[in-house]
Formats: sequence, C-alpha cells, structure tokens
Amino acid sequence: MALSLYRRHRRECKAGHKEELHTSEFDERKKGWKRCECPIFASGTLSGKQRRQRTGAWEWDAARAIAAEWEGAGSWDGIKPEIPPPSIPVSQPERTTIERAVQIYLDERSEAVTTGTYRKARYLLNDFKRFSDAKGYVFIDQWLTMDVREFRSSWEVAHNSAAKYMEIVKAFFEFVTANGWITANPAKPVKNTKGKSTENAKERIPFSDDEIRRMFEACETQYGQRPIKWARDVHHRPALGDMARYQYKWTGQDLADFIAVSIYTGLRISDVATFHIDRLQKGGECHVRTTKTGRKVSTWIPEWLQNRIHARVEAHGPLIFGTHDTKDINVITDLWRRKLNRLWALCGPWKEKPTPHRFRHTFARILLQKPGVTVRDVAELRGDTEEIVLRHYGAWVPERQARLTKILKDAFEDKPRLVEIPKRSS
Repeated sequence: MALSLYRRHRRECKAGHKEELHTSEFDERKKGWKRCECPIFASGTLSGKQRRQRTGAWEWDAARAIAAEWEGAGSWDGIKPEIPPPSIPVSQPERTTIERAVQIYLDERSEAVTTGTYRKARYLLNDFKRFSDAKGYVFIDQWLTMDVREFRSSWEVAHNSAAKYMEIVKAFFEFVTANGWITANPAKPVKNTKGKSTENAKERIPFSDDEIRRMFEACETQYGQRPIKWARDVHHRPALGDMARYQYKWTGQDLADFIAVSIYTGLRISDVATFHIDRLQKGGECHVRTTKTGRKVSTWIPEWLQNRIHARVEAHGPLIFGTHDTKDINVITDLWRRKLNRLWALCGPWKEKPTPHRFRHTFARILLQKPGVTVRDVAELRGDTEEIVLRHYGAWVPERQARLTKILKDAFEDKPRLVEIPKRSS
C-alpha cells in the first residue's frame, strides 16, 4: 500500500501557518500559498505496522524519494527484513540424576578401596540421596555450596567424624565435576570446622601393663565360664532349665591369643582376625600386607607366642583364628569386637573406653618406652610415617621429653625465686 505524504506545520512556521495544520502537496500548489520549511511526514502501513513517521525532508521531491525507499524495502527503517534461516535444534546435554551419579561413583570406588572405606562412602551417600529427596532435587547439578553446608549441619557426629565425611563428599563431587556433570565442585569452598574436642581427639591412649594383665586373667578365669540366662530374643537353642549352658566355640584362651598377637605385632584387628600362618617365618619374622592401607609391614613375634600360633594351626588350620563363610572383613572383625566387648565387661571398670585399636597404641607405647628405640623404628614397624607417630605418641618418646625438660631447666635456672617466708609466731 502506497504511503501518504503530508506537511505538519509547527508553531514557529516561517509562513505563519496555524500550528498542527496538515497540508498536502496539492494544497500547496494553489495560487497564493506561502511556502515554508515545516517537516513532511509519511503515513501508512508497512509489513503490518501502521505508523506516521517523519521523512526528514521539507521539499516534496525529497520526501517522495524517501517514502519510495520505505515502500520498496517494505519497512519503516528502509532496510529489507531478512528472513531468518530455519533454526537447527541444538541438543541440550543430558542432565545426570543424583541416583545415577551416586551409583556410578560407588561402582568405581568398590574396585579401588577397602571394604571399610567403601562401606562408609555407601552409608554417607545413601544419606546424601535421602537429603536430596527431602529438598526435591533430582539432578546432581541442582546442588549448590549452600546445600553442602546444610547437609554437613545435619550430621550429628563428632568433629573428627564430620571431617572424614566431608572428605567423602568432596571426593564425590570432584568425581562428578571430572565427568562434566556439573561445572564446579560445590563442596570445595566448604571448610572443616574446629571444635573444642578436635585436639583432644588426637590423643592416643594405650593399655597399661596392669590393664593387659587384667585382660589375660579374665580370659583364663572368667570368659566363657559363666552360664548365660536364656532369652527367646537372643538365643536360638533350647534352654536347660532357665539357663543356656552351651559350649563356647571360642574360649577365653582363644581370646587371650588374639590379644597377644594384637599387642606383640601392632597389627590392626582386620589383619589379626585373618592372620595366616604363611605370614610367620622360621626366625619369628612376620611379613604382612595390611588390609586397610595395603602397605607391607615387617615385625617379629617372640618364641613363646610362635609356639601358641603353631598350636592353633594344628587345631584350626592355617587361618589361626578360624575360617569364615563371608569375605566381608567388617563381618569378620565385628565377631571379634563383640568377643572383646564381653571380655572388657568382665574385667572393668575402665578409665578410658577400651577399643581394639588401643592394642596398636600399646604396641607403640611399649616400643617407645624402651631405651634406644627411635620414632623412625616405630613408624617402620607400624607401617606409618614418623610424623604420625610423633604427633600421636609424642608423650611416650623419652628423648623428646628429656629434651623439653632440659629446655625448661635451662630457661628458668637464673630467674628470680621465691624465698621462704618465716611463719608468724602465735
């Protein structure tokens, strides 16, 4: 449709025409018309847009040329609208669900870590999935740093346990980031908090010689010697009267051997529970690849304990503490933990809660109290670093204590002292 042209007169019209008067080219050709320089406008519809627009010209020929350009382009800006090419749909990357991310991570970890480490990760990430469900999250990229902080706040555990949990969470999100499922690790900015008990938790308390003696005595005189009152919920065999008097498969003597091997080798409970006679050499040397860390550890077993181990081989086979249908090390160690807990209940009370790992601390304590034994020696025998041994067992290193005592003596030797104040006579 052709555009219509008209002049719209302004207040300051040089010819004195009335303001807002609209005139056409035909009107201005009349005899006696006074010419002016007021702007010429175009009116009409282009590309479906109805508009009145100033041409920028005051002469009719120039205004017609501009209007013709707009009509040719079919747009009010004089530019022919380009027809956009058909859009090619861009496929969005598939978002990864939380369920899938957790499962893939656990499948990969199961091949690279020990059973205990895998179990901790599985328990925590199952809790992670429940927390995600509560927040309504389905995809892993919905997690933000704020969510990680809230998740950490939901743990009702000690500070050292929370630090271990955060290691698992950070490792999981690092795995997710490396796979391109999220762009940044939301757990990275979250730092561990320190509580009042953090430093105290580093202290390692071994068993004293008196406590060891009490355990061995209880093994000989009490463990497995007392009848246990029968209960339907606990026992799965008929009672003789009201007492369940059945033979213990493992006696107090078995438990005493278990404790002796734990103390004299410094091995963890998982390595003692699965001790194989092949680890024991003719000279008493014992070579073990530890279950938890996979490190090779070499130690030595005294002759009297070697004899007891060989006697156990004749009674129970090469696995001196028995074979098991399961390969789950947590199930195996849990059986011995329960036996030890029963023993500790018989020979208590205890100043510090007894745990199987305190046997390992006792091994370090006995060595460090022996003159001439260095921190490096203990580290090699335990399969640890010198830094860890010094950090956890520094109080048992005599050279360290003697050096610190000498420093204090030298520092205060020439300092002012209190004189004895004479007593008043009554």
